[in-house]
Amino acid sequence: MPDLALSKVWSARLALACLMTAFCSCTALGQGNVLNVIQGTVSNEKGEPIPNARVDISTAAPISGPAIFCPSCYLDCQKWTTTNEAGQFKIADLDPRLEFRIVVSAAGYKTAQTELIAPRGTNHDLTLRERPATVDPQRVVSGTVENETGIPIQGALVTPANTIDKQGLRSSSSKGGGPAITDVNGYFEIDLVDGVFGVDVEISAEGLSSRRFIDLNSDSDRKSFELLEGAHITGRVTSNGQAVQGMTVFVAQIDHSYKGEKLFRTAVPMTADTEGRFEFKNLFAEQEYCVYTVVGEGDRSDSDEIIMTQKFVTPPNGRTLHIGDLTTVAPVSLSGRLETSDQQSLGDLVLSLGRAPAWDLIRVPVSSDGSFRIEGLPPEVYEIRIASNRFDLDAGKIDTLLWTEKSIKLFIEKSIDDFVLPITAIENGSGDTQQNGTQVLNGRVTLSRGKDASGIIVSANDGNSPKTTTSDAGSFTLEFPAGTDWIKLYKPDPDGMRFWYLGRFKPKFVDNDVNIQLGPETTYEPDMLSVKH
Repeated sequence: MPDLALSKVWSARLALACLMTAFCSCTALGQGNVLNVIQGTVSNEKGEPIPNARVDISTAAPISGPAIFCPSCYLDCQKWTTTNEAGQFKIADLDPRLEFRIVVSAAGYKTAQTELIAPRGTNHDLTLRERPATVDPQRVVSGTVENETGIPIQGALVTPANTIDKQGLRSSSSKGGGPAITDVNGYFEIDLVDGVFGVDVEISAEGLSSRRFIDLNSDSDRKSFELLEGAHITGRVTSNGQAVQGMTVFVAQIDHSYKGEKLFRTAVPMTADTEGRFEFKNLFAEQEYCVYTVVGEGDRSDSDEIIMTQKFVTPPNGRTLHIGDLTTVAPVSLSGRLETSDQQSLGDLVLSLGRAPAWDLIRVPVSSDGSFRIEGLPPEVYEIRIASNRFDLDAGKIDTLLWTEKSIKLFIEKSIDDFVLPITAIENGSGDTQQNGTQVLNGRVTLSRGKDASGIIVSANDGNSPKTTTSDAGSFTLEFPAGTDWIKLYKPDPDGMRFWYLGRFKPKFVDNDVNIQLGPETTYEPDMLSVKH
């Protein structure tokens, strides 16, 4: 099979989750297995080869381990090629640790996406379905993708993100229509499936910042979709004044929400060069991000050095922000045990650490006796959580606020060798949830150094039930239903527009007076980098 020219211009980088319209069969090549390659043949339903079909790498995921990174942000997602006269294609030099989805498009055919494919050198026979010669224009969403100077973008990837029904109700689904790749004029069409009357789409192209466009249908006035350059970030990693090479640095958005046309992307990795320098391109402009190193199962770094999570705000569109030198820190460790009152087997219980706002997944191995140890942690606040259908945290034996029924937050500023986390078996149906009357709880909230914590909202259950606010002396009195499961604490912003959750505790009905000390984990915030545009 001859090699095909490989292009890296205006390739798609956006994650897809759409209905697969191609089917794939894999057979070993006669000339032997060639690793790090995806290759095959594109044909129509009659088995005839389709020349000049475009084949794009759209997304990627690790072959093993968690997929915690932006699936369209790997370097290999910039690669694409076209089929030759025999319908053959080949994309080489792919990361052997990853598997890939490819999108195939050709004039007169429905664009198709494969499932994840490992680059093992096997031959993938892909079949495209013909697009009907006549299509109801009321069932088509179309438009042109351009850059900010009005130049059409060929090869931009357009995928439905949400579907909209006849009543205007939105559904979080990508199956409103197949993906589309823009042609040489930047033009695309998406055929809507039955029952779908509109879509929200996400559009991405190499060298530009992805965007979301909402409320698109056949009658939409919007027919031109502009992609912007986005923001760029540069920096350097140092240790004792010396450059650290080979470290994989990550950035992630702090706001994980989708609001209107706002997009959220998971972690984006970049490896520091021999001078310790790194650069992130085409990030979302004027948004809050964090920069950090991964220490969990998603670690892809060639360096054992770590940095602490730090925050920054990306500059306006088209601008570059230098966030300076990021200095490595000495790692800390956490050792301890999970403790049950009756020595029950832990079964399939999973212990993990979260470190928001960093996008990381840290699984902690637990021995049969409940002991555990995890090393290589940056000194930060962690959410220590268990995942189990059989156990919750034993709130009655924990003298700090819980974060959830199954987690607490802990500031691991230095190594801890004797941490004990009490857990208790879940007793379904044994609790008395029909208690009558009310309970009056008096208490005082202080900070870690004994300073009174005024203005803290103390609420029963969900924040909308009976609630009160601590006085200047940190004291409060709360009357609430006797069947209340949790008392929760919130800290309002100075303007009272937002409320920050601090934690929870179980009310003890035998004791009407409580003293609550807010530990450093309730007020901890990663440093904001002091940088200039």
